Amino acid sequence: MPSGTDDNSAGPASDTGNPQRPFWRDQEEIVISGVSGRFPRSDDMEQFGDLLMAGEDLVTEDDLRWPPGLYGLPKRHGKLKELNKFDAQFFSVTPKQANYMDPQVRILLEVAFEAMLDAGVNPVELRGSRTGVFVGCSASETGGALTQDPDIVTGYTLTGCVRSMFSNRLSFAFDLRGPSFSVDTACSSSLLAMQLAIDAIRQEQCDAAIVAGAHLTLTPTAALQFLKLGMLSPAGSCRSFDQSGDGYCRTEGIAAILIQRRSVAKRIYASVVHSKSNTDGYKEQGITFPGGDRQAVLLEEVYREAELDPSTVAYVETHGTGTKVGDPQEAYAITQTFCQNRTTPLLIGSVKSNMGHAEPASGLCSLAKIIIAIHRNVIPPNLHF
Repeated sequence: MPSGTDDNSAGPASDTGNPQRPFWRDQEEIVISGVSGRFPRSDDMEQFGDLLMAGEDLVTEDDLRWPPGLYGLPKRHGKLKELNKFDAQFFSVTPKQANYMDPQVRILLEVAFEAMLDAGVNPVELRGSRTGVFVGCSASETGGALTQDPDIVTGYTLTGCVRSMFSNRLSFAFDLRGPSFSVDTACSSSLLAMQLAIDAIRQEQCDAAIVAGAHLTLTPTAALQFLKLGMLSPAGSCRSFDQSGDGYCRTEGIAAILIQRRSVAKRIYASVVHSKSNTDGYKEQGITFPGGDRQAVLLEEVYREAELDPSTVAYVETHGTGTKVGDPQEAYAITQTFCQNRTTPLLIGSVKSNMGHAEPASGLCSLAKIIIAIHRNVIPPNLHF
């Protein structure tokens, strides 16, 4: 699956003996050994997989966050289930801190713990280890709400809601002593967090890593900004690569994976071959306009450095938001990279058609779908096409 194609640039170092061959080519393979998540209408990966395979639309119209249609917002968006349940004592969080902690952080603690268990790892065994934590996230709407009234302002909001705590809280709770930081590159945040984790393991900064992404849509005024930019689908659906695509649907999602070297992994969901990113730089069309040319350049570099033939790829899980601008640009990059000299059709899809766009967490939501597809040997169907 292609990594994020915007925001921060990064690239591997080269072996001094052969500048064309990345230094990591001769290293032991990195694998995904554990995964967990919360998705719309889904409390875990099993429910998520069942709903995807059944072709269910995970986007709903209800008043779980705010009245449908408030401020002219689309009536439908994806929402996680109960956010108010949290075993603070289990994670050594004081009751007062828990009350002033962003629910994204509370759920991150849960899914990170579950991802370790899913990998067959007792979290206690990782205490004091060189395990890194890399979290993709963009905003804390909770922090803003808790700092408007000076009569209720408390220092606990800082340790509960600032973005650095999205990662640092996990390192603290599980006593993990590798690199720990939060990454904000908008929609590519969680995949860039994964890239940085891979780089950290390859550069021996850590021995394993928890990679996570988090996104909740809690306030209508935050959603209103996206509406004013003309990004949202009035119908509240992501019609990925469809002619009727008219924008994207916002959704919630929080997911975590554990990545390790193959020799120590007890379970292997998938191997990580390569990950890389670039940026578009200046564009006359504006900063939010996606650049298919730069995406194509990035994909060519990734497959060349990984020594893989793109024409042998059978399926690409795309970004595929359903916007009139973004989808054609991405389709161009995919065609340029994967559709030259092919002898078989290329299948593409986007989990956003099923659940909406989880923005900074969207990359790991896509990865969760791919893990489900590999595990069940079936690619879940797209919707709205």
